[in-house]
Amino acid sequence: MLDKIKNRRSHFTREFNGEIAPKSLLQDMLNSSIWAPSHKLTLPFRFSVVEPNSREKIKNIILDNYLQNNSNPDPKKIEKIEWIQTKVSHVICIIFKPSGIVPEWEEVASLGAAIQNMYLILNEQSDFGGYWTTGNGMNSPVLRSFLKLKSTEIHYGYFFIGGIDNKRTIANRPQPSVNWL
Repeated sequence: MLDKIKNRRSHFTREFNGEIAPKSLLQDMLNSSIWAPSHKLTLPFRFSVVEPNSREKIKNIILDNYLQNNSNPDPKKIEKIEWIQTKVSHVICIIFKPSGIVPEWEEVASLGAAIQNMYLILNEQSDFGGYWTTGNGMNSPVLRSFLKLKSTEIHYGYFFIGGIDNKRTIANRPQPSVNWL
């Protein structure tokens, strides 16, 4: 299992090739999320999946939001946003829904573990990769409206899924910082 964890990688949208992921892969990823540790089984997250036929709509929302909030837009950022429509297969919108039953930090940790589970399922695929991003107008009013969020829910970013030609597995990490007492 440690090898699976060590080989998990993010793949950025510039690496995506436009291939559409099978719905079964997305379903397996989403099903894996509920196995994250969750105090009192609050499962403080839900997902909205933007399918290939809706990519243009979310790309336009993100692009319009970016242009409205930046007086000097970066052409490279605009290009990255355009890739949502041309290179990304699916966009999983990550929605945090704190329960109020347990400390919120525990539920944020649960959400992170759920995303890690999704990454581990995705990493088993040789031809698809993903990237969790918290930019692109996350939780903006227009995205909250598009996602039909309740007042208690928070948009915690996107998990972009895309076909990839060259899967990376190697990375260097330091040793863990541990005090043995």
